[in-house]
Amino acid sequence: GHADKPALLNNLGKSFQSRFERLGDSGDISEATAAYQKATKNTSSRPLTRYNAACSWAILASKHQSPLSALDAYNVVLEIIPQIVWLGQTVHRRYEQLPQIGRTINAAAAIAVSAGDLPKAVEWLEEGRSIVWRQILQLRTPLDELRQQYPDLANELSTVSLALGNAGTSDFHDIGSETKQRSAEDEAQNHRKLAARYEELLREIREKDGFGSFLRPKKFAELVSAAGNGPVVVVNVAELRCDALVLSTSGEIVLVPLPKISYKRPEALRLKLVSSLRAPLNRHEDRAAHTIEKNNFKSVLADLWCHIVEPILSKIGWAPHENARDLLPHITWCATGALAFLPLHAAGIYNNPTKNVNISDFAVSPYTTTLTAMLGSGSQPKLDPMVVHSVLVISQPSTPGYSNLPGTLEEAEVIQRHASHSCHLTREQATVGAVLGEMGKHDIIHLACHGIQDMKKPLDSAFALYDGRLELNRLMRLSLKNAELAFLSACQTATGDKRLPEEAVHLAAGMLAIGYPSVIATMWSIGDNDAPLIADKVYENLLGCHDDSQSQKAKLNSAYALHEAVKHLREKVGEMNFVKWVPFVHFGV
Repeated sequence: GHADKPALLNNLGKSFQSRFERLGDSGDISEATAAYQKATKNTSSRPLTRYNAACSWAILASKHQSPLSALDAYNVVLEIIPQIVWLGQTVHRRYEQLPQIGRTINAAAAIAVSAGDLPKAVEWLEEGRSIVWRQILQLRTPLDELRQQYPDLANELSTVSLALGNAGTSDFHDIGSETKQRSAEDEAQNHRKLAARYEELLREIREKDGFGSFLRPKKFAELVSAAGNGPVVVVNVAELRCDALVLSTSGEIVLVPLPKISYKRPEALRLKLVSSLRAPLNRHEDRAAHTIEKNNFKSVLADLWCHIVEPILSKIGWAPHENARDLLPHITWCATGALAFLPLHAAGIYNNPTKNVNISDFAVSPYTTTLTAMLGSGSQPKLDPMVVHSVLVISQPSTPGYSNLPGTLEEAEVIQRHASHSCHLTREQATVGAVLGEMGKHDIIHLACHGIQDMKKPLDSAFALYDGRLELNRLMRLSLKNAELAFLSACQTATGDKRLPEEAVHLAAGMLAIGYPSVIATMWSIGDNDAPLIADKVYENLLGCHDDSQSQKAKLNSAYALHEAVKHLREKVGEMNFVKWVPFVHFGV
């Protein structure tokens, strides 16, 4: 039971493995496996040491044993992961281990697919997709059922959760260095105590009758209802294999192997896309460079179509809709790794005289950060076109320290034309305090301002308001009852942190996490003239649906409204002007 023993067993396993690689004696594989297994079972040691041993065991089994042996090893890996990103660390600290953990989970899911256990692959990918988000969301779990039977336990869990939520997202920007250090140490100690008590309470609650799976990671049976509004496609990219797992509305999982996508291909496509976006689009002297970059963009979208999207649509038997009046079905994308940065919603072959085809002919394509995010919102669109909705509009045509956004005033005007109930905060009215104070009073929020991605501290990503930054940190402490749609007409609101592709750390994910079931966002900076047009068409579809001349209008939701608006913009700016129309994306239901 010595705390150092797992590290020694881990070294022993590596030695046996090394000897096998030199001499080829298969007995050494069994010895290495046994050493790694023993290391994982010693709970008195650091979780990270046990995690490393479990990973070594899993990788060894993947290479030299059957998929079922590797599956056993990855089961142990997945059990230890929650302890590594345990609640007893601040949110920022938890992010440090995540890039490597993300890759491990992709590998685990690939093994589950090889072993024929598709539900396990979906459960593991969901677990890994958003470990930190899941913990943040769990701190806000409705305690109603528990409170009915065990009010004292529910109240204490509620108090501890609230304190943990604030402890995990605290910062000490405005304190002197000595006080800051002492405060941080006190905070850390208090946080560990709270986390220990939180775990204790969970154990106590789970011993009660009917609460055995309280706050546990969801099983596939619970996740499958995420496909209530149409199929959800989880795409897994791993070194061993790449696959799409399609959760169908019937509850089955359709496996679509993607043999033409290699482990490194999505990252190469991401880099190609980034170089296209950096092209100087408005200078006449760079027309040649502009053409090259446009062709690069076109080839990325063609690659996504041929190697990912078309094989999936073909397998599930979907055909393009010829009738423009048909209401298109939904297909929701939940991508992992570098694919999370690529525009699957625009995949297609463009400007080709013999074969012009793209995904928008087949379906409306929203995204989700996790399957759980769709469950929380009932996986059905909430916006009822027959109800009068209230819109909070924030516009910042000139924010101190940032470039001007003159189009935001026109954007605000077109929204107010469609919304019978609205509140418009602009310039000096749009302070951090004023916006936070108004958010709970409206079911739709429209932010037309600069969005800032902080890649080093993703939770400091923010919206730039008149008197400062409205950070994700602050937003995560809100609890909104009537939230229905957040429209983030700001720069780069859906760009995640490329170090953490498994963690959807961006402003759009933040809005989903605080309770907005639907979020419209942008993948990169948008044109000042394009935002008002998109806003006009989205709100015309959403709020102008009282005319019963088309029965479909009653079914409209924000994903469909955005789909129609982008189609309009694409016709106006030209299909090949990808930089203009591709960035608009929808998250959630």
